Amino acid sequence: MTQANKENGGIFINGKKQVIELLQKMDGPDKAKLLKNLRNRNPALAKELTESCISFESIWDLDDGALKTIVSQIQPTVLGLALSLVHTKNQRRVLSLVPREMALKAFDIMQKDLTGNRNECFRAQTKILELALSLHRNRVIQFY
Repeated sequence: MTQANKENGGIFINGKKQVIELLQKMDGPDKAKLLKNLRNRNPALAKELTESCISFESIWDLDDGALKTIVSQIQPTVLGLALSLVHTKNQRRVLSLVPREMALKAFDIMQKDLTGNRNECFRAQTKILELALSLHRNRVIQFY
């Protein structure tokens, strides 16, 4: 048993899981730099780590073009539910990227009392995240 294993009581620590947790806590530019360096040495691992650390909050780090690509493919109702839980700054940003009619429909949903529908709001965010991951895998948009 190595010294590190003795200190941890003989428990093996999952290094990938720890790296993912670290990446999730890093800000966009630092995360991008780390993943870019890793991509040069081990592209498969970089891809796996990138996908593992992408969350709904990660979409706010995208440029307007990539964000527009995602949200323009979402139904206004789903968009409104998802946006109801995010910061006003991000709500405005997204609504400014979509056609006016879509923005108005999403805004109508956002104005409703959704306190009893938080699970639906989280599901809407998950749906947007799944679309973003799919677009990332197909190299339509790029995270980090």
